Amino acid sequence: MTLFLLSLFIFSVLFSGCSTPTQSSSQAQADSTPQTSTNEEKTTPQITLHIAARAGNISDALAEMGKKYKEQTNVDVQVVGMPYNELKEAIVLDVKNKGGAYDLVTLDDPWMPEFGEGKLLTNLDSYFPNGLDSDFVEKSVALGKHPYGTGSLYAVPMVGNVQLFYYRKDLLDKYNLTPPKTWDDVLKIAKLITEKEAPNVYGYVIRGQRGNPIVSDFLPVFWAYGGEVIDENNKPHVNSEAGIKAMETYLKLKKYSPKGVETFDTDQIANALTQGQVAMTIAWPAWVSKVDNPESSKVVGKIDFSVVPGQVKDSAAMIGNWLLGIPSTSNNKEEAVKFLKWVTSKEVQKEMALKFGVPPTRKSLYNDKELVEKYRYYPSQLDALEHSVARPRTPYWSQIEDVWGLYLSQIVSGQIGIKEGLDKANSEIEKILK
Repeated sequence: MTLFLLSLFIFSVLFSGCSTPTQSSSQAQADSTPQTSTNEEKTTPQITLHIAARAGNISDALAEMGKKYKEQTNVDVQVVGMPYNELKEAIVLDVKNKGGAYDLVTLDDPWMPEFGEGKLLTNLDSYFPNGLDSDFVEKSVALGKHPYGTGSLYAVPMVGNVQLFYYRKDLLDKYNLTPPKTWDDVLKIAKLITEKEAPNVYGYVIRGQRGNPIVSDFLPVFWAYGGEVIDENNKPHVNSEAGIKAMETYLKLKKYSPKGVETFDTDQIANALTQGQVAMTIAWPAWVSKVDNPESSKVVGKIDFSVVPGQVKDSAAMIGNWLLGIPSTSNNKEEAVKFLKWVTSKEVQKEMALKFGVPPTRKSLYNDKELVEKYRYYPSQLDALEHSVARPRTPYWSQIEDVWGLYLSQIVSGQIGIKEGLDKANSEIEKILK
């Protein structure tokens, strides 16, 4: 009997030991089924768009709009802000090395020929089969096409910068003068105000700093006289008759400017304007906030704006838009296009203008009541955009600008004569283009 009970006990223990793993295995399998599903959901890749943008209000605006976009779409947007000089190099190197680091990039419009010829950007024609809608400023749209104005769309205009003509309305009213329409008018007004108001106020101020500053300042005068930097055969003509006449006018403008303008750049121009030392100049829209700031400006409410004057040709302000494109190496092109369309929509452009001062590229927004109340110069800016001229569409523009800017600076400082200086500039530019 005792032996029987002992055998029964051992059998029970063995049975329990054998059955336990079977039950545990079944339970583990049951428990793992939903867990596997959860893991699959967690490993679904989160879409993140990476944007390379110019540091400042452009990158700030894109970052803020990116947060809003994520709330609406669950697509993350990461913005990398870079200084101007670093931005282009970073984009070009990444695309040429097939890095794929960026899904969208902001471009200064003179970069487009290089980016177009280098096939660095995605062709957007298939995503915009009917082109951009008619609310976009036509001159801005042309900048994002390669070849310029007539080719395929590679970038969408996002920031509508353009030069404006600033003038002291109070002084023009004082001497019963009307805003100038031509550079001849500018010279007459500058001469009179200098004679009547100097040394407290000079009639004009040029931006004579070597390189980009003087080229940007001189080009609207050059264009107004019918000048053409490069013709359709890729030949330079900075020493043309138009170029000589434009430089003669520019030197006359220097006569009615404060002393030391040979080295004037942005800061000096802004200071001359805000301190009431000059009556007229060419400047960018961003400077309006400086002249309208009662804490630092002596001319609040005295400055008004117009399109840049013409001469033998119509007004010829330099357009300076920032564009948004998709690198050819982006791994998220479809999602990048969706964001591109969203961020350049009327609603989002208006929000970026109100919050960050980013000038739009849509015509309707320049007449928007809320925006005009905040930015009184917007109607003039639209007029300037529609009468603007693009810098030469060549991948060698930065080199041309350096050479031309050197000789323009030497002419203005009296180191070399007009004809000799322009002839030398033209000769060196010709070598660059060969």
